[in-house]
Amino acid sequence: MIPEPAGNAEIAGQIERAYPGYHVWISDTGWWYATRTHTGGRGQSATVHGPGPGELSGALAEEEADTTGRAMAGAW
Repeated sequence: MIPEPAGNAEIAGQIERAYPGYHVWISDTGWWYATRTHTGGRGQSATVHGPGPGELSGALAEEEADTTGRAMAGAW
């Protein structure tokens, strides 16, 4: 198990505040994951991941953009 560097909990909390409805966690191998906390959340994927917090945030932004794009396409 890889020990978490200081500050990871704060970074995870910042990501959770930026993307409500997701719980952020770090695997034993150091990959960052965000799992939806309920079925009513945005996005199609139950879990997204990335090798670090920046990549995870990017994956979450992409997930929300894809959802917004599909919703808007259906509205027109």
